Amino acid sequence: MKAPSFVCDTHTLIWHLQDSASLSAKARSILDDVEAGRATAIIPSIVLVEIVYLAEKNRIDPSLVEMALSCFHGDGENYQIAALDLAVAEGLRRIPRSVVPDMPDRIIAATALAMAVPLLSTDSNISTLGNIQVVW
Repeated sequence: MKAPSFVCDTHTLIWHLQDSASLSAKARSILDDVEAGRATAIIPSIVLVEIVYLAEKNRIDPSLVEMALSCFHGDGENYQIAALDLAVAEGLRRIPRSVVPDMPDRIIAATALAMAVPLLSTDSNISTLGNIQVVW
């Protein structure tokens, strides 16, 4: 049986890497399953870009950049990068800018939509969308 997959937004990945209490119990459980190889975390490429940007702006510890990138080294398939591709660009048209005004958030939501998998996110704007399953 194929392991379940979940798209992670930027906050979710950062909080996971920090082992932060900001993660919900459900999100923590899913990410524990990812670490154990029982689930897959799909990380949109824009999430990695945002983490680099936040480190450059001194809004997060720069060590989080290396921690995030290290998720993709090794033999495991627990973490996968999702490219900003045609399917995501087409999905953007189904994420209203009036509801989700932040472009990185729209790209993350469109990634979940294009891949037809749940999104791990606490974003209240994305949570109002009816076409994406948000888990928190």
